[in-house]
Amino acid sequence: MSRKGLSVFMLLSLLVVLAACRRGPDGGELPTSAATTAATAAATTGATSTVPTAAPATLTNSPTPSPTAIPATATAGPPTAVPPTATAIPPTAIPPTATRPPATPVPPTATPPYGPPPGGSARITFAPGATSATVQSTLVAGGDGDTWIIRVLVGQVISVQTLATPPGAINVMLMDMSGGVLAANPDTAGISVAAPATGDYQINLATPLAAPQIAYTMQVFVPPGSGLPPTRIQFAPGASVAQLNDSMVAGGDLNQYVLALAAGQNLSVAVFASVPAVTDIVISNSLGQRVAVGTDMSGLSITTSSAGDYFIDLTSGLNAPAFTYVLTVTAPPLGVPPTVPPAQPTRITFGPGQISAALDGSVVGGTPATQYVIRGQAGQTLLTALTDNPPGNVNIAVRDAAGNTLNFGRAPTELGTRLSATGDYLITLDTAGAAVNYRLTVTVPPLPGAATRIIFPIGATSTTVTGDLPFGGGANTWVIGAMAGQTMTASLVATTPGWLSVFVYSPAGDLIAVGRDPAGVVVPLSAGGDYTIVVFSDPAAGPISYSMVVTIP
Repeated sequence: MSRKGLSVFMLLSLLVVLAACRRGPDGGELPTSAATTAATAAATTGATSTVPTAAPATLTNSPTPSPTAIPATATAGPPTAVPPTATAIPPTAIPPTATRPPATPVPPTATPPYGPPPGGSARITFAPGATSATVQSTLVAGGDGDTWIIRVLVGQVISVQTLATPPGAINVMLMDMSGGVLAANPDTAGISVAAPATGDYQINLATPLAAPQIAYTMQVFVPPGSGLPPTRIQFAPGASVAQLNDSMVAGGDLNQYVLALAAGQNLSVAVFASVPAVTDIVISNSLGQRVAVGTDMSGLSITTSSAGDYFIDLTSGLNAPAFTYVLTVTAPPLGVPPTVPPAQPTRITFGPGQISAALDGSVVGGTPATQYVIRGQAGQTLLTALTDNPPGNVNIAVRDAAGNTLNFGRAPTELGTRLSATGDYLITLDTAGAAVNYRLTVTVPPLPGAATRIIFPIGATSTTVTGDLPFGGGANTWVIGAMAGQTMTASLVATTPGWLSVFVYSPAGDLIAVGRDPAGVVVPLSAGGDYTIVVFSDPAAGPISYSMVVTIP
């Protein structure tokens, strides 16, 4: 066969083989791949070429079928030959949580964001390692109550401090789960009681029907029954008096002390604080029973009924700042009559911006009188309110530095003593009979400052004035002219009620009326002239705006 004939034969054989490869297993025709089409076109071109060298060139450049070429061509099959996942994005390429911020861990807390449900209760739980918890809620107007549940061990001391806005209307009770009352106080005083048994206890806060809406913050202290023991007080050999220097942190704190005493031994506790009138004192026996309660302004004295450990708890309120103090504990040994030192008056000092202090104590007939000393300015008025239990037994007298009696009375009584000179004044309390408990509240209103005159419109008998008082307490002074025999009424409406006091001075400078918002005062006027009205806000109050309606028919 000639060379040209051989080339034609080989090309024809190639075409037959390619045609067979385009048939599928079922006899159908396979799609033609680009490589196969190109090879066929090249082969055909080579076959029809008339150039003598064309045949070798075509054989070299065309994809002549071989045993490995056929499987390669067969992979160009139907679309199902390419798996659907070949071009899919792997599931891990965009994880579902890739754009979600990490969850913020919520630490264990004892401060629920809301109070107990109506008619129900909420449980107080301490954070790990904590010995106190703070809760906040609001009691609605017209009488309301909240109940908080806390679980403690036998002997643990539960101390409760409450800060209410406005203050004084919430009755705070600590009870067992059967309703037995262990302690009760208004929100202005703390509670401290040792648990008589392990279990749940309820703290109930309630307001009377006439109360407005009241927001409150309550702090509960429960020091551990073990692990953090109280500071033990030990007397030096032959000594019967021990003193300790300690401190309280701001926002409420609790310090505990313990000492061993014999039955029938006398114990006296005194606290001298850098910030007075913010510390409560509780003495409890070894069974956790409360024996006596007092304050840093009054101190405490007891005679023990049994031998054992006695605990002294000192607590400060939620609104108390940080302060230091000296604790003095006196316990003369049995058989040695206690030495009665000369009676030294207890000095009354007010906290920053304050004008009042309450002192609790007791007096016994046949012993030296209890004496307090306070410094005042000329023209100020010293107000003393005295109550006793049983009533009608405690005498009170106010004297100047020279010993002259300026005012006197018997409880229950309220006295107003105008101070004629700047200096110290003495308040003396005594009784002729058995021991009597008392509470003495001392108030010294501020002297009037620069006054703004109140003028009625022509023909009117009433007008309204407005004022603003800053955070932390302040005073505004107003003056108005009136005639003898008239009656003046001054009523107050404040943005935050319950924090304002009003004092009215006569033309001679005597304090003749005291009131609080919103009731104000109603004052019969005995002389003609200018009367001064001082509006004062409590040091614990925030900024307050008020309007005062003054009426003189």
